[in-house]
Parts: sequence; structure tokens; C-alpha cells
Amino acid sequence: MKLYFISIFPEIFDSFLDTSLIKKAQEKWILAFETINPRDFCDDKYRQIDDEIYGGWAGMLIKAKPMIDAVNSIIKKVDWDFQIIFPSPSQDIRNQESAHSFSKADNLIFVCGRYEWIDHRFVQYFQDKYKDNFHILSIWKFVTLWWELPTMTMVESIVRLVPGVIKEEASWQNESYAISQDMQNIEYSQYTRPKDICWYTVPEVLLNWNHKDIEDRKLDNTL
Repeated sequence: MKLYFISIFPEIFDSFLDTSLIKKAQEKWILAFETINPRDFCDDKYRQIDDEIYGGWAGMLIKAKPMIDAVNSIIKKVDWDFQIIFPSPSQDIRNQESAHSFSKADNLIFVCGRYEWIDHRFVQYFQDKYKDNFHILSIWKFVTLWWELPTMTMVESIVRLVPGVIKEEASWQNESYAISQDMQNIEYSQYTRPKDICWYTVPEVLLNWNHKDIEDRKLDNTL
């Protein structure tokens, strides 16, 4: 899988991509990443990416054309095998089920906005041209200072489901919001040593090594 990040601050992703399992997945050639700065697609010498908003609204707006050209530069390389994800306030709240769906894609293009938003013609262009490949998704009903953060959240939830990123598949197959339980479960409580902490102890069912009893309690989500 290859993931592309379009951002006017691509350096934000440096430490994110150089850490933990994401770094190891790159070393094993399971994942690959590329950052693109849309300023490189501005047609003026100052590479101005934003401008005032028509109608007198407060703040600045990202221009549509450089963002369109940045995405199209990627599409030219990957042909039709891609999905575009635009993290933005939306009625479409992404969840674990959508993470499973995107984890099967070969190329994911994340578009990170900034300031007030991106000129709406960016959205119109890709909804008209690539309706089935363009997704406006929210991680929940709140607003962040920079859109790279929701992007990283989405990326983590997606790539951990790609085979080989997490060594033990059971770690993500049997977890909170599991497909096998119709996304209705919350992962059961778990414990490690020591047995007693601050007058709280490990449930007895986990200490008797009766695997059937343990599995039953897990399914009941009562540990």
C-alpha cells in the first residue's frame, strides 16, 4: 500500500512516519509514503496557496486549483487504482468498518486542508470526476487547528489492518469494534502482574486457566 499526503506543511509527517510499527512496515516494504506540497503547483512566484474569501467571511481559504493539480499529479501515476480521502467536517463519520475497507486499497491520497477550508470547487471537481473514489470524512464532531492530525488518526486506524503491519493478526481481529461482532463490542478488560494493586485484584476466572470460561467472559464483555 502507498499513501500520499498533500499538505502545505509536509514536515509535520516526518516524526509520524519515522516511529514504531509504521516505520517498521516501511522497512519491510509493506507500506510506502509520499508527501506533496500543493505550493509547488501555484502559478505565481510567491507560491501563494490561500486568499481572501468571497462574501466577506473571516479568515483565509486554500485555493482550489493547486490542490486539484496536486491530486491529479498522483492520479497520473496510479491510474484508477486509488481512493481520495478529504478529512473535513462531514455527516459521514468514519469508523472501524471504513478502516477495514480502506485497508484493502493499493493507493490512498489524503488531502489536508488549512485555515477556513478549501475552495468548494475542489470538492465539486472530484465529486464530478471521481465520484466513487472521493470521500469527505470526519473523525468526529469537533474541529482541530491543523488537518494533518485527523489524517494521522485515519492512517493509523487503516494501516494497522494491513497484513504484516501488526505481527499477530489476533491483535486486531479480536478487539474493540470487531467486524465479527458487527462493530457492537468494546474490548474486554485485561490485566497483568502483579495480581493485587491498591485493593483491586484480577478476576478469578482469569486465574483458573479454564479457557472455555475465559472465552465466555470475553464474549460477554464482563471482565
